[in-house]
Amino acid sequence: MNLKHTITAFIAMTLCTASLYSTATFAEQGKFYAKKQYSGQEIPSFSQNKDRLPKPIFDAKPEYIDFYYRAWQIGFEHFKKPQTTSPFVSNFIDEAFNDNIFLWDMSFSTMWGNYAHHIFPSIDGLDNFYRTQMSDGEIVREVGEKDGHLGVIGWSEPGTEGNLNHPILPWAELESYRITNNKQRLADVYLPLQKYRESFSKIYHAESGLYLTDKAAMDDSPRNEQMLAGIDVAAEMVIFDLWLAEMATALGKSADAQKYIARADDYAKFINEKLWDDKTGFYYDWGKDNKRMTMRTIAAFWTMLGKIPNQEQLAKLIVHLNDPKSFNTKHRVPTHPADEVGFNGDYWAGAIWVPTNTMVIQGLEVNNEFTLAREIAMNHLDNTTQVFLDTNTAWENYTPLEIKQGRKAKPDFIGWSGLAPINYLIKHAIGLRINAPKNEITWRINELGRHGIEGLRFNGQGEAMNSVDLIAKKRTSLTDDIDINIQCRQAFTLNIISRHAQKSYQLNCQSKINIVFKHQL
Repeated sequence: MNLKHTITAFIAMTLCTASLYSTATFAEQGKFYAKKQYSGQEIPSFSQNKDRLPKPIFDAKPEYIDFYYRAWQIGFEHFKKPQTTSPFVSNFIDEAFNDNIFLWDMSFSTMWGNYAHHIFPSIDGLDNFYRTQMSDGEIVREVGEKDGHLGVIGWSEPGTEGNLNHPILPWAELESYRITNNKQRLADVYLPLQKYRESFSKIYHAESGLYLTDKAAMDDSPRNEQMLAGIDVAAEMVIFDLWLAEMATALGKSADAQKYIARADDYAKFINEKLWDDKTGFYYDWGKDNKRMTMRTIAAFWTMLGKIPNQEQLAKLIVHLNDPKSFNTKHRVPTHPADEVGFNGDYWAGAIWVPTNTMVIQGLEVNNEFTLAREIAMNHLDNTTQVFLDTNTAWENYTPLEIKQGRKAKPDFIGWSGLAPINYLIKHAIGLRINAPKNEITWRINELGRHGIEGLRFNGQGEAMNSVDLIAKKRTSLTDDIDINIQCRQAFTLNIISRHAQKSYQLNCQSKINIVFKHQL
């Protein structure tokens, strides 16, 4: 029996034994997670809470602010309570794609929801995945809202590569931790995530040493016809281990951290040997013909997030990112390059998706490529803002060669698309990054106009939480000193980085503060 027939037989067996999963494997759902009952909070409204949101300031482009509040308005409208017939235990952001919740969508949704964690803890929506986690550790990527049914035939059956792709839960948890410093939650999800990581052995393909990947990774990507194992899923195994190591370190589990780092390093070396092509300077998927493929897709850039490429490899990947014939389109970054066979600009054959852009941007940042990261982020923010001005909403995806929504895109799709008007505005346009465990904010200042934020909340809960106002006054040149007004509840460290200098300030917050940041040319 050849490999294709083996995979087909395995999937058929999975479908035929669905009833066994429901009576046996599902019998101990959520046993690794403590929360078992719905917590019962009321759903907040936008009108009652608009003034409690962080208030961004960006005088040069007030349309950013309009898009920001419109995104929150849609986001509030998409919050819901679980149905009484479901096993869900927390309120959640519903991406409104269909009658299921999606792990990928909700994980990215929490990343913008984190900025209003004092109003609604969006991260708690992920509790519903831990609550339905299978007894062998697997977490199903698509769960029915009505009854908690696990998986969808043809896309995400338990035990298949369709379900075990894109394990970004730990990414979402760490993004929340960096804003809230909620170490208890980190401890609560650590065991479920450990078990989840080990469940990926189900799709490990011993012959290739890689992890089986199917259409669920990128639905209609031209790569799917010939692909056996994707570079994205391979890289995500490295990233998953690095995320677990970061969690373990925060929780004082140094032995665990060392184990995960060692496994990540070993698999990164294997990926470089098997999936990197030095001649073209790119990472490729592995084909059903047991050979490395030659089709380029955005999947290769997941390697940056795992710090898999060395400096020479990274430089070659950046050449591809900056190539106007391929990935540097009018609206960047297309999931399928414009000069590759199969490109049409639609959906995963070349559309622009906020989740993959976020992956590319953060992958650049972990490799200290902040200038290019901001360039891509601002391109996306500017283009999605223009589409907002034309349509009054955010979209599931966008076209790469024009400034407009994707031809196959849902409107009011705030699930992940809230990242642009909220995260990109705060992190890249304004330039603020929170590190609550270190009680610090780093401000990368790139703008001339008055900009900043009021009521940015981080590090703690309730009255113990800090609230900070940071406003940089208008200046005429990038070499001018930067006049900054600050107000805050509690002491913290502010790191300011400009193009020419950087400095750290220990702020006691006993009164209003004025800083004049001087360039050291």
